[in-house]
Amino acid sequence: MLCGRILDRRDGTALPGATVVVLGTESGALADGEGRFCLQGLPPGSYDLLVSFVGYEALKLHDVEAGSGRDLQISLRRSSIELPPLVVSATRRRQAFIEAPLSISVANSGDIAAHNSFTLQAPLRYQPGVSMVGSQVNIRGSSGYSRGTGSRVLLLLDGFPMLSADLGDIKWRSIPVGEVERLEVIKGSGSALYGTGALGGVINVITRRPSADPRTRFRLLGGLYSQPAHESWRWTDGPMYLTGMDWSHSRRLGRTGALVSAGYKRSSGYHENDDFRRYHLFAKGVHHFSPGTYWSNLVNWSVDDHGVFLRWKNRLEPLKVPAKDQDAGTVSWNLNLNSEFYRLHNRSLGYRLKGFYYRTAFDNTRSAGGFESVGHKTGAEVQVDYTGWEPAALTAGTFAAYDLVRSPGDFLGRRTLLNLAFYSHGVYSLLPQAEISVGLRYDLHRRDRGGQSALGSPCPPSSNRDIRHLQRQFSPQVGMSYRFGSGTALRASAGRGFRAPSVAEIHTQAAASGLLVCPNPGLHAEHNWSSELGVRQSLADFAALDLALFWNTFEDLIEARPNPLPDAASAATSFRNISRARIRGLEVEGQLALPHGLRWRTAFTFLDAVEFLAPDEILPPYCRKDLVPGEQAPLPYRFRHQLTTGIAATGRGNRMGATLRYLSRFERVSGLFPECRRDHRPIYLADAFVGRRWGPVEVNVRVDNLLQYHYILTERKIRSMRRFSLALSGVI
Repeated sequence: MLCGRILDRRDGTALPGATVVVLGTESGALADGEGRFCLQGLPPGSYDLLVSFVGYEALKLHDVEAGSGRDLQISLRRSSIELPPLVVSATRRRQAFIEAPLSISVANSGDIAAHNSFTLQAPLRYQPGVSMVGSQVNIRGSSGYSRGTGSRVLLLLDGFPMLSADLGDIKWRSIPVGEVERLEVIKGSGSALYGTGALGGVINVITRRPSADPRTRFRLLGGLYSQPAHESWRWTDGPMYLTGMDWSHSRRLGRTGALVSAGYKRSSGYHENDDFRRYHLFAKGVHHFSPGTYWSNLVNWSVDDHGVFLRWKNRLEPLKVPAKDQDAGTVSWNLNLNSEFYRLHNRSLGYRLKGFYYRTAFDNTRSAGGFESVGHKTGAEVQVDYTGWEPAALTAGTFAAYDLVRSPGDFLGRRTLLNLAFYSHGVYSLLPQAEISVGLRYDLHRRDRGGQSALGSPCPPSSNRDIRHLQRQFSPQVGMSYRFGSGTALRASAGRGFRAPSVAEIHTQAAASGLLVCPNPGLHAEHNWSSELGVRQSLADFAALDLALFWNTFEDLIEARPNPLPDAASAATSFRNISRARIRGLEVEGQLALPHGLRWRTAFTFLDAVEFLAPDEILPPYCRKDLVPGEQAPLPYRFRHQLTTGIAATGRGNRMGATLRYLSRFERVSGLFPECRRDHRPIYLADAFVGRRWGPVEVNVRVDNLLQYHYILTERKIRSMRRFSLALSGVI
């Protein structure tokens, strides 16, 4: 047992609710009303602790002996700068945020709730270096836009992969926002630990654990969209609204904790065919066999019935769809079953066993293309953590996943994918203030043979070659962190990443948005080398600065391009491996605490993203004057400049704030449409919110796109109008 008390360094008052975490393990405790805590069930030995509390600087304690019988007296120093104390995704184990060798952004549940959003896409847009193009998340320009398939950012739900088996995309609408405790965004290649899909980074969605005391949460959310500025754009005389409710209950019965939640959302959308109905059920149970051993299970189910906006009717009526698309819609179902067993065997050894099943399915109406698909992803993982070889901490594991896709032969067909992997990662403490980390992962990726197109397919016969792929991938990574006192930390990292193409990128044969997409069974994995040099600097307790320089080089990057095959139809498109690309840039994030409870925060990202066109490059049918074979050209759908700045004030249960975002005009888009970049422009967005708490109840009023700025990100689709929303939430 390890016990102690947590106090304010200035006046010695107790800090109830302060958190104590045993680094390298899953053990932790909360301080009671007198600031006291006890960590039970720890095997005898020395441990590193991380102590944190909101409004205070996190404190790391080295080599604290468990079982000594001596209580700790811990004093924390107040700080007006908000830095996350703990992260788990950078090395697959708990570590102090300041010691991470990679750039990381963290959003907690309060940050997420302030956006009055039904999905995580809204809060992610405000993270430094992160942007959304359509439904695809970009970390430092890694993804661009690939028509909703093949994410280069890996999404994890409590450490379990969440990319669909068929499209390889992220189903944002299936994540219960109200049960998210925090988001961790890892920037740069994460393949050394997480394998395929982590080419550009990793987003780990960490959900709440069941509470010790019975606790019921609720959230009611409603909102209205403004009518567009131009009378000719109006598509309805009725209100454009959104509404939703979430409810959850959590409690502990003996050694077992349970959390159950349910939700319903409804919206008309801000344009035609933007309406939806969504339902979700979420449950999480944790049984503690002992303080160091638990078994956790999660069930997450959702259904989404929504319209499909393929493209606007015309430039004079951009919020309407063509008459033939008015019945376009789709219904999608998603189911997660995750199970994890963890045991701290002794002071030096802990292990976890994980199994998961992820099912996705969708069925489009005939107007939306008539596509349908069911994807099954089944997998297991074993991970071992060892700290007996001081001063090193080692992690090793094996991972296996099997994907099965069932779809009509004239769309994707029946496909299977198998991925086997072995990984290891070590953190070595050179000095108390310096660490070096080394990781290596080996992936064996096999996919089945390409099938044949259905009779009468407009795609060329040569796009249906019978090819089986067996690929081996080595993903090394090295990182370093060095702390100069308590205010400065230097970090550096370099690693190799890869992403195997999704089933949809390889096998899709369909006509959508006026484009004919043909299969490419010869498509193979894309790779990159990702490197970074960064520094975090804190100035007393009123200012903090984070600066990072990054450089990524890509080989065989997968992009949707005109079909180069000589027998292809003139309008045919397929996903192809382009030869080489490079993304380099600068990212700066700053925080400043001002008088009267004001906090200013700003983040700026500069990208230089180019591809090197091959001499025999097949140019898009449009915008050819922008491209010259054999020379370099901007990568499509990347913002060269991205700025987010905002100010907020909190105090006495009140909070308010405003944010301004600037996104520069795309230097290049797909080139598959005649208008090219004609409708794209720089983006200026302003948002504001006001919140008030009365006891356990909180009200949050928010206005998004305050200036009613009209803009597009992807061709032929205007983004959201001004939105007013009101959220009422509470804990009982």
